[in-house]
Amino acid sequence: MTDMSMAMGMQAQMQMKASPALIALNNMLILSTLELQQMIQQELEENPALELMESEEALCQRCGRPLSGPTCMYCLQEDMRVMESEREDYTLMLEDDEFDPLMLVATPPTLSENLFRDLHASLPRDDHFIADYLVGSLDEQGYLDTTVDEVAATLGIEVERVERVLAKLQEVAPVGVGARDVPECLLLQLRRLEGENIRHPYVERIIKEHWRDLGEHRYGAIAQALSVPYEIVVEARDFIRQYLRPYPLDRIGSDGAVNPSQTPYLTPDVVIREEEGKLVAEVIESQRYFLRLSPLYQELSRQPSRGEDAPVTPEEKDHLTQFVGRAQLFLTNLRQRRETIRRIAEFLIGRQEPFLRRGVRFLAPLTRAEVAGAIGVHESTVSRATANKHVQIPSHEVIPFSHFFTASLSVKDVLLELINQEQRPLTDQELVEMLRERGFDVARRTVAKYRNQLGILASTLR
Repeated sequence: MTDMSMAMGMQAQMQMKASPALIALNNMLILSTLELQQMIQQELEENPALELMESEEALCQRCGRPLSGPTCMYCLQEDMRVMESEREDYTLMLEDDEFDPLMLVATPPTLSENLFRDLHASLPRDDHFIADYLVGSLDEQGYLDTTVDEVAATLGIEVERVERVLAKLQEVAPVGVGARDVPECLLLQLRRLEGENIRHPYVERIIKEHWRDLGEHRYGAIAQALSVPYEIVVEARDFIRQYLRPYPLDRIGSDGAVNPSQTPYLTPDVVIREEEGKLVAEVIESQRYFLRLSPLYQELSRQPSRGEDAPVTPEEKDHLTQFVGRAQLFLTNLRQRRETIRRIAEFLIGRQEPFLRRGVRFLAPLTRAEVAGAIGVHESTVSRATANKHVQIPSHEVIPFSHFFTASLSVKDVLLELINQEQRPLTDQELVEMLRERGFDVARRTVAKYRNQLGILASTLR
């Protein structure tokens, strides 16, 4: 009898797992934001009981956020994740007599294409060829791979004119793009941060006047030159590491090689930002869509289908009921998807706040099973909700959800961060002990192996 009860229980579980509603939710849960937008569009086309309510606000056609001007500043900031150096191919394509403009409709715009568009809109027509040449001279990291003197000589124009167009490029491009070297790249980012009231009183001078000393860890010399305490220089160094990046567009392919031609826009599914001193999570979902159940179909589905005066036939009533039920299930699944991702993100904020605020060396080991237990769902639900999805963290970096869970990957990251933060060269044994404090139990020989893989010398040689 017990075996029969167990068998019936297992059968009931299998039936529950195979229910159409649960399958539909799981299928929706695993989608990225962009894939969800496609599903919503398809559902709107197929189900007349689902309606789209138009927003009174002007919305960005890319991310669905409200626009405060002609340019979406959120998407402009996200462009710093990509780089396309395809000006030559793009130009040849436009000049091809057989080129079909519709070929571009299904292709996401590249950074180069956006730069061509924005620069052409903000510069006199006579300067367009200069802008095109500069965009075509950007390398895969976003740096200008030439000098203004060389550009002026090649194009037969004045250096001042090239400088003026380059300044416009640096203004409209993702921050740091168009810089000629690392210090200029950092200074461009620094000016953008000042507009957000994020600043340090000595960082600009250190970058401009003491860049080499900073790179060689001569903090005492910098402190003496600036007549400030040693700790101030260390704070400036930490500020640079937290807020500034040496490569404005650092995208590496799965094979470890830079592959800009294959780099799509990296749109976050969740944004974690600071509001009034607290970290909050926003599920981006599909903000351009405001969906509802059609009042007309809802009313018709309640009408009687029997009798001479019935407004709908039994067949029509069946169709109406099916469409309304399908729309209700779709809207319910949307809400559950949003709520599940929100709860996961809020748990991650609570567990990983030191990492979100201070950097990767404060990333705590965490499993999906721990998250599932904390929020009361199955581990597979957490896996689906975080699969193929990205999070924008307070530093504006967009990272995969998997970065919060992959302890084996983060060991190297934490090791690198510890070495970068060292006041004096740390021995491998000291690094082992510091890693253990962070929750990573690794042997000294493992630390030595990872250090060698990262191209870092032993402490006696650093």
